[in-house]
Amino acid sequence: MADVRTSKASRGSRFDTNIRDRIAALGLVLFAVAVLWVGSSWCYYALVEGMGLESGYDDAPIFFAGFYLIWSGVAMALFRPVLGKQVIVKLMIRHAVALAPILLIYAFYVTVLLPLLPEVSVERAPENPPEFMFASAWYYLPKSADILFQQILVAAIVLGAAKAKMSLPVISVGMATLFGGFHLLLIFDGFTALYVARFTIAATLFGLAIPYLYLRTRYGFRWAYGLHWSFYALDAAITHLLLAVPPWAN
Repeated sequence: MADVRTSKASRGSRFDTNIRDRIAALGLVLFAVAVLWVGSSWCYYALVEGMGLESGYDDAPIFFAGFYLIWSGVAMALFRPVLGKQVIVKLMIRHAVALAPILLIYAFYVTVLLPLLPEVSVERAPENPPEFMFASAWYYLPKSADILFQQILVAAIVLGAAKAKMSLPVISVGMATLFGGFHLLLIFDGFTALYVARFTIAATLFGLAIPYLYLRTRYGFRWAYGLHWSFYALDAAITHLLLAVPPWAN
């Protein structure tokens, strides 16, 4: 009996150790994601101020596209053990080839279709408008690279949680809470309640869906990237229509 109790205690101890190890590994992923996110944001605003720009995305689009591509490369290298096969060169090339026509469609949208919509009225725009309201098509070049960087961070969290043996519903609720809570902080940047509300709701729904895309679909990254980009395209169109220059002002 003593040997049986010892054996059970030993298995229980190993089980507890495995749980602690998995939680610790996920904690490191979350910490690294936070460091990269804060670091990239701080560097972005420092560069914008140092270069004397009003909008980094619009005033220096090629420079900041390269900026976020570099951060994306750093993130992929750092999270290689977590991302696993996602960073295999052949798979990355296939992702790039598959996304190329989609990105061309987005480029056509922001350069041809979006300018056909009514201009946003300065009078109707909020006091502290987000950059995209009055941005040119060039704004979306660094934005595309920024979305890539964000999706690498998201993939690291989702796959890290999966490696920690968390269930899909738990990961989904966690991501929804994380995304929604983060976007609620936009209220402290002076944005309007409506702007914060719609971005928070969209981020929460996105957080719920994205673990399924990464863990249950074959091309999760492509779906997630396309969905993420599509939200900005849709929001820009809605903004132009709702905050358009009134007809009598023309």
